Amino acid sequence: MSETAQEAAEAAGPEPAPDEGAAATAPADQAAEGGFVAPGSAEDAAEALATERAEKLSTAPKADDAAIAVPRLGALGMARWFWRQLTSMRIALVLLFMLSLAAIPGSILPQLSIDPSKVTTFYQTHKTWAPILNDLQLFNVFESTWFGAIYLLLFISLIGCIVPRSWAHYKAMRTSPPAAPRNLKRLPVHASFTTTSAPDEVLALAAKRLKTRRFKAVRGTDRTGNGWISAEKGYLRETGNLLFHLSLIGILVGVAMGHFFGFKGAVLVTEGGGFSDTVANYDSLTLGPAVGPQDLPNFRFTLNKFSATYQESGDQFAQPRTFDAYVTLYDTPASKPNKVDVQVNKPINVNGTNVFLESHGYSPVVEVKDGQGHVLFDGPQIFLSDGDEYFNSSGAIKAPGYGSSSGADLGFSGWFLPDAFVQTGAMPTSIFPAAENPMLILSAYSGDLNMDGGEDQSVYSLDTSKMKQLDVKSKSSSADSGNALELKVGDTATLPGGLGSITFVGYKQWAQFNIADDPGQKVVLPSAVLAVLGLVGSLGIRRRRIWVRVTEQEDGTRLVEVAGLARTEGATPTAEVTQTAQALAAAVRRPVPDGASA
Repeated sequence: MSETAQEAAEAAGPEPAPDEGAAATAPADQAAEGGFVAPGSAEDAAEALATERAEKLSTAPKADDAAIAVPRLGALGMARWFWRQLTSMRIALVLLFMLSLAAIPGSILPQLSIDPSKVTTFYQTHKTWAPILNDLQLFNVFESTWFGAIYLLLFISLIGCIVPRSWAHYKAMRTSPPAAPRNLKRLPVHASFTTTSAPDEVLALAAKRLKTRRFKAVRGTDRTGNGWISAEKGYLRETGNLLFHLSLIGILVGVAMGHFFGFKGAVLVTEGGGFSDTVANYDSLTLGPAVGPQDLPNFRFTLNKFSATYQESGDQFAQPRTFDAYVTLYDTPASKPNKVDVQVNKPINVNGTNVFLESHGYSPVVEVKDGQGHVLFDGPQIFLSDGDEYFNSSGAIKAPGYGSSSGADLGFSGWFLPDAFVQTGAMPTSIFPAAENPMLILSAYSGDLNMDGGEDQSVYSLDTSKMKQLDVKSKSSSADSGNALELKVGDTATLPGGLGSITFVGYKQWAQFNIADDPGQKVVLPSAVLAVLGLVGSLGIRRRRIWVRVTEQEDGTRLVEVAGLARTEGATPTAEVTQTAQALAAAVRRPVPDGASA
């Protein structure tokens, strides 16, 4: 017999005695199972028998060609499974991470609710991508449907996860610490000593010491009549952890309150202009679902002057230093006016509504006349900065030709340069943000402004689909300005064909004010403070248990054992166990306990 066959036979056990019936039926059985056994092949028979027995002893699942019937969960079962998945801490962390990722576009791309002028500038510079991003609600991220869906799922997940844990922790805090283990020597930290003092005296001293150190201590007796003290401390660790997560729910509730019961908007006001808190006067406005136009506070203000200063030399050349918007404020229509200086990060509060100074720019003042000298447009027109630090600003001037001799509309688009620098071979550009040498560079058009087409138009751009560009190249214009006018303050340019003229009268400054009412701030701020306190508690507090057992010995003395166990990783109570044992030994006149560190 080969070694392999011999090992299989030994694993199968002692070989049975030969039996004619078995010998006769074995090949038949094997044949019935589709196998083949050669007559007289004892080694193959033994190996097959060993294999069969080994398969019976195996823990591997038995192969089954029949389909396994899987019970259907049903609608209720699927709902329970979905709820358990949603309320797990793993899913809550995933949703929190998704919310953080979803907020990234809101911090990178300009937002309509914060700075609509920058959104308009983005449209002008990214004409292909801007409509796509707008369809994805990326210019209004925090009001978008997909952001709200993630927000709502996170809110539900946290509630379903934290509330049951809070209830379980509440019950755990009301439960007494567990009884002392029988063998305290097996615990990581252990100290012991013997004494002749009465067990009640030792246990009373131990309970008093542990309670003075804010341990929750209980006293008991085991089956042999030996007494013990069980003490636990550090419940506030889990309390802090739950407080942190409950505070996150509070923050979400506060943000939701601000969304439903608050509003925020933005308005651009030019010097000399004013604002009344009505829906029609906002450049952009987002009202909460529970807020209507009648709920807006009835205040108004006038921008008297805007002032800005910039660094004029050094490494931080052209960097802003101060921004001041001097306004006359009326809290109510009947209230007395108040002179207020609105500064960055120093908003004014009007009837619970905050008015912030967000940004600023320039509004060139122009006068447009037709060929008969009739004034078609006269006043400031807001130009928006393209985002550079020197305030190169673009915009459009629209002068409808109603009542003019030709009936043609006039339009101008181009740039305003606060401090123009003209250099041969390059377009003029601004070299400083303050208006020290202002210049207008404008292309002129004549035709139909298409303002009666029924479609909304931006006041910062010109629709030239039905207009013809005019040849307005003047002698004073530089060779690199192309077919455009270069106007300094006081310059007047006559348009060809007797269509009229345009005069650059001067400039004013505009300021953007963000107006917001967020009742959820009263919830968000204390929730954020509690979240920090809870996080500090969960990281700084250690949960641990200490047991004291007094055992009667045969020689009439008592063995006092003190042991501890950490409920938190890295919080082994070595010092507390040693100090407790030393204090008890000293109290019963034993200066140093056995097993305790000196």
